Amino acid sequence: MRRRLRTTRWNDLAADDDPLGLMPNLFDLSIVLAIAFLLTALGALNLRDLGRANNDWVLLRRNAAGQTEVLSREGKKIRIQRLSSRKAGGQGIRLGVAYELENGEVIYVPD
Repeated sequence: MRRRLRTTRWNDLAADDDPLGLMPNLFDLSIVLAIAFLLTALGALNLRDLGRANNDWVLLRRNAAGQTEVLSREGKKIRIQRLSSRKAGGQGIRLGVAYELENGEVIYVPD
């Protein structure tokens, strides 16, 4: 009866003894998962349309100082407007009436 000897290479022996041998594979997996989560979050927020050339959009945000900014894009022109916290006052005339519907939509009816 002949006995088979298992022939192994040095690399195989080193891989069995090294507990951190799988770390590069786990790092690659974590990078792929992070990118997948980022793309999923952007898809859920419908931010895919921000980069398209034929779409116009308006974005309202609050900067680090607490000031509200309105970013709008019309064609290739992007405009940033900073809103002030001042209250307006004075005399004026009535221009119309605004109604809020059950679904949250607001309709303006001029006089």
